[in-house]
Amino acid sequence: MLALILALGAVLRIAHLAGLWGTLALKVPIIDSAYYHARALDLLAGKGGEEGIFFMSPLYPYVLALFYKLFGPFPQTAALFQMLGGVALIYMVYLLGRRLFSEPVGLLAALLAALYRPFVFYEGAVLSAVLILLLNTGALLLLTAPPHRPRRDLLAGLLLGLSALARPTALLFAGALAAGFLFLPALGKRARAAWLLLGVVLVLLPVAGRNYRSGGEWVLTTAGLGMNFYVGNNPEAQGDYWEAPFIRSAEPQYENSDYRLEASRRTGRELGVAQASRFWLGQGLAYIVSRPLDYLELLARKFFLFFHDTEIPNNLSLYAAQIYSPFLRYLPLTFGLVAPLALAFGLLRRRRMAIPPLVTIYFCSYLAATLLFFASSEYRLPVMPVLLILAAAGLVELWHTAKAPPRVRFALLLVLAAGLALPLNMPTSFTTTRANPRMDFFNLGSTLLKQGRHEEAVVPLQRALIIDPAFVDAHIALGDCYSSLGLRQEAIVEFERAGLDAQREIRLLDAERTFNEAQAKAQQGDIPEALKIYRQGLELNPEAPAYVFFNMAYLSLLTADTTRAMEYLDEAGTADPQEERVPFLRGLIHENRSEWFPALELFLQSLRLNGNFHLARAHAALMHLNLGDRGEAGKLIEPLVGQRFQDADLAALVEDIADRVGF
Repeated sequence: MLALILALGAVLRIAHLAGLWGTLALKVPIIDSAYYHARALDLLAGKGGEEGIFFMSPLYPYVLALFYKLFGPFPQTAALFQMLGGVALIYMVYLLGRRLFSEPVGLLAALLAALYRPFVFYEGAVLSAVLILLLNTGALLLLTAPPHRPRRDLLAGLLLGLSALARPTALLFAGALAAGFLFLPALGKRARAAWLLLGVVLVLLPVAGRNYRSGGEWVLTTAGLGMNFYVGNNPEAQGDYWEAPFIRSAEPQYENSDYRLEASRRTGRELGVAQASRFWLGQGLAYIVSRPLDYLELLARKFFLFFHDTEIPNNLSLYAAQIYSPFLRYLPLTFGLVAPLALAFGLLRRRRMAIPPLVTIYFCSYLAATLLFFASSEYRLPVMPVLLILAAAGLVELWHTAKAPPRVRFALLLVLAAGLALPLNMPTSFTTTRANPRMDFFNLGSTLLKQGRHEEAVVPLQRALIIDPAFVDAHIALGDCYSSLGLRQEAIVEFERAGLDAQREIRLLDAERTFNEAQAKAQQGDIPEALKIYRQGLELNPEAPAYVFFNMAYLSLLTADTTRAMEYLDEAGTADPQEERVPFLRGLIHENRSEWFPALELFLQSLRLNGNFHLARAHAALMHLNLGDRGEAGKLIEPLVGQRFQDADLAALVEDIADRVGF
């Protein structure tokens, strides 16, 4: 029977993957998927991982890089391996269900896992969801295996530590379970807490050390805690992911820098990533304290969303995937079917089928994570192995009680499950909006637009507008596409539908294309022509972004025109006062003049704008050495010592300074 269930799971996953294989939904990663894909490619190219303190969880890109190395650097490779992982997960659910309850429960839970629609969806996405499921379920298998041995608890801690490197919410479970070992005799000996936490620490301590060496601040896993807490707890929060108005995009590379810059702006001083995280944590707590009634209402909404059938998207939407892979729609099991039966069984459980406290702690830890932060389908997913097992136990209980008069318990279980199913499946205006796949199509089109794939971007943007004709950002993006394709009249129509000055938008896009042409000339080595084309672009858009003036300053330096370079740097600084490269390039000009002190001040200013700007840190240390201050030079260079850098000149500079200060 188990072999048939595993075969069924494999066939269903192959069918979904076949439908998804050649589509843009799989071939073009977006948001977090794009970040993970890019980091994995960097690792394959020997460029190293994320520099500075980790902002995104670091484990998944390394796993992804391994998949890519074995079978090619394509998103389809990840999906293929994750489908295999999905079949392994079915088997692990069977083992856990059999151990917690019985053989029939294990088999039925495995069948439910094979048919569970969100499992199959996430197995086809370039996200860490499947990896976390495997690590967490593996930890649960070790923790529940009789007899309890220190080695198993240590291994479980190692798996939870790895899970925390894929998403730090696993630390809530590890901490809660350790407390349970200490204070709940039913869980076992207190020594289990020590072995479990030792496993977690063995994984995380090297990462914390690496964060300190890279960024000069102690951070256990990632520096996103405060930001994520504020996202879920602020006056505008609605219970799911909230995109702050001061960030350029929800893409990780923008979130990190924009949240740090906004924290620096609000405090009036430059903050590092860990300092910014603490600031946003404080902002979230301040909201809770100042508006307790609003916060209680927000908690109630998060609680409702955690248990609702809707798969709240955070990166990718199951509802868009169902359009690209219609087979996904035919998988019968959703959260709204599983959860009512699992919860009904949990509330009416009998002694002979009691739920182990460890399982309850696991479930409540992930519920607590949602209440602390925000609701998301992907963040809820780790509880599903447990809920599927409880649902299977509920079905087995229904079977037994249906055969035993007077069938009171059968009726109670059935009525309670049906009563829970109503609110958990009842659509609201909020959940209906979140199930709308318009953002997936918009994000896909926007990604293709950024990659210069204008023709391919048109269709997903049009689909977004079919779903929501009033979607302003989609009209703007589609106008950009049409303009780049030379369809000027169509572009004007889209800009007008977005409520913009169409002629001005066309002029700005023409300027952007001119700037791109200038950059291409610069890369070919034709510096005078590049500067000439840049100036033509400025005639179209005198208020160009900072990077244009910075590039012109850099090119002017290559022609030894320091005066003009300084003028362009002034313009760049005015366009974006937070552009850390502006004071850095000024510093290099002073360094080349042997003006050590003004150069030092400018390098330090650049470092205050971006604490992970390693080149600015190294040059500031060099200026301290030139001024005879080895102590300050050593403090600055210490976080960079021992690191591997993609930039060979930076690596050589760090090594030289380290030798001179005695490292």
